Amino acid sequence: MEQKIIRECDSFGRSLVFCKTNSNDIPATSKGAAYVSNLTGINTQLVNAGATQKPVTVTAQNALILALDKNLDAMATIAIAYNADVPGFADAFPRPAHFNPGEVLRTANIYLAALVPTATDDAATVAAKAARVQVFVDHALSATLVADLQAQLKAIGTVSGTHEQSREQGVLSTAQIAGLVRDGRKQRNYLDAIFRAVYANNPEKLAAWISASHVEHGPHHASTPASAPPSTGTTATKAADATTK
Repeated sequence: MEQKIIRECDSFGRSLVFCKTNSNDIPATSKGAAYVSNLTGINTQLVNAGATQKPVTVTAQNALILALDKNLDAMATIAIAYNADVPGFADAFPRPAHFNPGEVLRTANIYLAALVPTATDDAATVAAKAARVQVFVDHALSATLVADLQAQLKAIGTVSGTHEQSREQGVLSTAQIAGLVRDGRKQRNYLDAIFRAVYANNPEKLAAWISASHVEHGPHHASTPASAPPSTGTTATKAADATTK
């Protein structure tokens, strides 16, 4: 979701908290209660449309993939070392060719295929897979390494699915969200006018409202200061002339 819209939604949420906390300050003769009700409905629709969702799931997914890649790397290192005693052992446990989510997940599934028995495996194959697991356990990895890998893959899939659902909601609701934000901004502006009048002689309360209802500014980068114009040497020349006279 666009960061500017998320910041607007944050402002709506804080404004509503302030209004509910200070509802007794809203004059009964004003339309303040109606504006609060309108903003509450708008905010609920924005939440349901996914407009308030920050892109934390992407970060979470990346962290899970990094952790999985670290485990795969440890297993590959053990496999390469053990390859000296059992040539070809490391072939079943290659490192990801490139670090990207798809390659890491593909490699994890290759590892599991070499370690997890299937219904069609014969007794010799089941025993061989158990022996491979034991190699890693003998070199300080957990006896639950297979279950751990499976759990990591499941967690990544869950986070990925949540992110895709959130992204799809945002894409499908863009026009609706833009209209709701405009309506919400209008209700907040009406409330701002009321509170500025109500708190004209109460600077502390007015400051609290302004703090609650303001929209955060997005990150900005300091502009590069303009370079000083190149020296023509005129001043220095004049100073030198003065000292020789």
